[in-house]
Amino acid sequence: MEDQIVLAVATALATKGAEALGVGARSAIGSLLSLVRGRFGAGTRESAVLDAAMAHPQERWRHAALASALADVMARDPSFTAALDDEWRRLARAGVVAVQGQVVNHFSGTAGTVVQARDVQGDINF
Repeated sequence: MEDQIVLAVATALATKGAEALGVGARSAIGSLLSLVRGRFGAGTRESAVLDAAMAHPQERWRHAALASALADVMARDPSFTAALDDEWRRLARAGVVAVQGQVVNHFSGTAGTVVQARDVQGDINF
């Protein structure tokens, strides 16, 4: 997997991983999280990096640290690399994650008005 995709996986886990814990492995991101957690194991440096990234998703440097931990494990374990690549591609095909500049908008909850946008140039008035 190329570095940008590994960073995208790390970002998805950091930003949606805690949410997936609440929903369980039934969710799309939950299956990705289960795969990574299973490979990282309990009580490892990698699992601590994953937990910290999920606990502080707004801290982008943690996404990079998680991407680095993923890349290290992937370098040592080609079968994990293949499984992670397969899972990521499955999520991309399902429209759960965005790849190569695509946008996937998802809203859940209650709101009177929802606006989702990407690459807005200029003013927006409501």
